Amino acid sequence: MTRLDVLRAIEDCEKKGAFDTHVDPIPEELIIPVKEDYHYPTKRTFWEKIKFALQKFFIVKPFILYTANHTQKLKVIGRENLRGLRAAVLTCNHVDKFDCLAVKHGARGHRTFVVAAPFNNMKGFLGEMMRAGDMLPMNTTMHGTAAFNKEVEHVLTKRKDFLLIYPEASMWWHYKKPRPYKDGGFYIAEKYGVPVVPQFITYRESGKKDAEGIDIPYFTLHIAKPIYPKKELSKQENIKYLRESAFEACRKFYEEAYGEKLSYTTTDE
Repeated sequence: MTRLDVLRAIEDCEKKGAFDTHVDPIPEELIIPVKEDYHYPTKRTFWEKIKFALQKFFIVKPFILYTANHTQKLKVIGRENLRGLRAAVLTCNHVDKFDCLAVKHGARGHRTFVVAAPFNNMKGFLGEMMRAGDMLPMNTTMHGTAAFNKEVEHVLTKRKDFLLIYPEASMWWHYKKPRPYKDGGFYIAEKYGVPVVPQFITYRESGKKDAEGIDIPYFTLHIAKPIYPKKELSKQENIKYLRESAFEACRKFYEEAYGEKLSYTTTDE
């Protein structure tokens, strides 16, 4: 698909209210299935750990720095809200294949694991670097899902690191608005009693265009204050509270950045 095709698909999905649709799917021939034998970080062999550590140090980290400083021209607002924080669920709008690098750069000094859909476990160099960059692909089998859940628990309760989850559940390329959130990330935060840190990417004009004549924006990452589960609320009440509070924070970021109220083109048919 061309970029113009993707933008048209996004417009169509917004009108239909299909906000979690994958408008630009990865070809199946590029995907390595994530099954129960997938080597999550705690399951890696000694030599796998050495390999991924070297790849992260010499390739992934320099690429994050280059992308943030030169490609995205990233500005980070609210980084102080991460100060002193340990285990946390980070949420962000999913608008670019490399937006997780903006989040990682904003959270530098912390290790950030990234929950990803199974189809992100790709063949080739990019897939290898994503695995080296702490990607946690969701599993497609029952036993594999149990292993994935244990890995999430290890990240938040043993390592006490950050876990990035995209609550919109799909990537819409350079879409400006926050989309309705799924419960998954907030369920995890409630389960392990860790805060949610809402983040939201907005765009600045760069004056540049791509080969199709589409504007290439620069990124601004907004980081909100942590939102903690409330002891007096039930499990379901807490999930709803965390989800709605995170969305509200991002709605405010959107409206302040663009000077307009959040609304959608969705029509009832």
